[in-house]
Amino acid sequence: MKKIILIISAVLFGAVAGYTIKCSTTEIETQKTIFKEEIMPKHEEHEEHMEEEHEHDHFVEIEGSAMKALSIKEVANLWEIDAEILLSKIIEEFKLQGDYTVNTILEEIRDAEYKFSPAIIKDLAEEIKNQNAN
Repeated sequence: MKKIILIISAVLFGAVAGYTIKCSTTEIETQKTIFKEEIMPKHEEHEEHMEEEHEHDHFVEIEGSAMKALSIKEVANLWEIDAEILLSKIIEEFKLQGDYTVNTILEEIRDAEYKFSPAIIKDLAEEIKNQNAN
């Protein structure tokens, strides 16, 4: 009797395990299909859009680490904008208290008062450039 129960249990367990594996495999295949057909195209489309958007982010493309070593006048020259206007925008943006000139290096301001991101300076220069264009 124990052998019969054991055999029946093994058969039932095998049948249940096989069904579970079959369901899991089907579910995995369904998820793969959804991923390939729905998720990946959206992701790739988003990536392409972001690349296109970032290609033309700024009039000048320069690394932030390189920007830090430039004076306000040098940054203004890169964007072909007035250095005095850029200086006043920077002072206004960060509420700076020191006496800065167009010859002040960005890193000097960062060390003295506020560790701003050079990307913000790019944005300010870009804003000035766009205002001058209009």
